Amino acid sequence: MDKRLKNYQAFIAEAAKKPTAELIKFHQAELQQFQHERLIHLLVTLSFALFMLICFGAFLALCLMDWGDDMAGRNAIVYGMGGMTFLLLIVTLFYVRHYYLLENGVQRLEEYTAKLYGHDYGKRKKA
Repeated sequence: MDKRLKNYQAFIAEAAKKPTAELIKFHQAELQQFQHERLIHLLVTLSFALFMLICFGAFLALCLMDWGDDMAGRNAIVYGMGGMTFLLLIVTLFYVRHYYLLENGVQRLEEYTAKLYGHDYGKRKKA
């Protein structure tokens, strides 16, 4: 997705110099697809973060639980939950990074929408 977004940004940066009605329609369709992708990745990122927090809470609860004399069973379960929490933390960090790149890329594409319509809100006119 990152490569596709970068390729499209390069394409639209060049094509925005000579906007046409067909280009505007194509850009709106592509932007809508990227926005949908952004929403899906937001939901997945939040889900993984929630699962990670639940596993972390379970890990803490297992650490604080009184196991009596069953130290071997305790260690296996606590280490397993700790490993699951760590794995979910790593996956969540990668999803957050991917979502960050996707969010910023879509925002850049939204700036091109204004340029295609002849608006340039980012620049101030000199008096």
